[in-house]
Amino acid sequence: MIYNPVELKSTRILITKQALAMLGSLNRFDQQKVIEEITFVCNNPNSCSSVKHSTLPFKRLFRSKNQFKSYHYLIDFKITADNQVVIHDIYFDTNATGPKPRESLERNMLYNVKRQGGRFNGAWDSDELQQSKDSWGLSGSGATQVSNQHAAVNGMQNSLNKATWLMGAHLDVAYPKDSFDTYTLFHNPTDRILYDVVECIFDKRKGTKSQNAQHLAAIFFQSQQQGKKIKWVVHSQGAIIFTAALEEYAKTHTFKLTSQQVAVHSPGAYLPRLKSAAARLGMLVHQANSNPFDLVPNLAGQNNLSPSSLVRSLKFMGLTFLGTELTSPHTLPYLGLESYHTQLRLAGNHRRAQDVLNYIEKNT
Repeated sequence: MIYNPVELKSTRILITKQALAMLGSLNRFDQQKVIEEITFVCNNPNSCSSVKHSTLPFKRLFRSKNQFKSYHYLIDFKITADNQVVIHDIYFDTNATGPKPRESLERNMLYNVKRQGGRFNGAWDSDELQQSKDSWGLSGSGATQVSNQHAAVNGMQNSLNKATWLMGAHLDVAYPKDSFDTYTLFHNPTDRILYDVVECIFDKRKGTKSQNAQHLAAIFFQSQQQGKKIKWVVHSQGAIIFTAALEEYAKTHTFKLTSQQVAVHSPGAYLPRLKSAAARLGMLVHQANSNPFDLVPNLAGQNNLSPSSLVRSLKFMGLTFLGTELTSPHTLPYLGLESYHTQLRLAGNHRRAQDVLNYIEKNT
């Protein structure tokens, strides 16, 4: 259901201009969630909070349900003598936003990210990797919309702190000719490996999509309606969410997404499906970029199921899931086989470095 903020005005509720302005600045997904909170307030005016959602593990398997007890916006209200609800303001719940000691408590939302160091041109040792991690930092507690020309959707098992620097690196590689010092992160929070995998499976279905995908679809519409030109990069599970969001968007919108484009890195999604969904909406998709030894795009994304790909992927599976950022074929932006060979050699993994060298000699 699509909500109109103006329709909230009634004899039971009074919303100040300030609160309406905030509500009007939100995308339709956030509007819906905030209005659900306001509705609860109206129906339960004497409740000390709007806590109402279940956190039962079984219900969290349904990825279209909110796993948290409340949304990440606070409703500032009071009850008048004649029991009228007055909504004074709507603002971020700073206790809910930002990095958390337990990564599974982080929220799906937008963040502005600011450059604090140089561009990513590769990381060959731990010192250069640390420089990459220090190159980006959060700016503010959250964002209501994409306010930068560049934006990103991170993959699974990424804390907010990790997603911040990692997606900045992926943007640097995806758009090397662009000069930018800020970007907007659509944070896909990790809910531990089991629920992350469930979410991937959920979004690959043709039916109802996850809250992540529904939220991103609303951001597509809001950005296109505002005429914003956005260059996206999506990595790993981010490509699955992005594909699902395009399909979700197409269900209810006819607006083309011609002002937006996307670069796809190491996708967990099936590329022809992503490209088809984007083409129907007029969105440009750049040439995908992934390591031929990466199990995620090859097998999980089903983009290369040849026998040789299967052998390569399984041989490097340990590094994909248990390796460091420097040895994994999946985490850092793929800069080419020569670069990956150098990363492995400098990290001391000469066995896998030789495998890469043999592949280079055989295929070039």
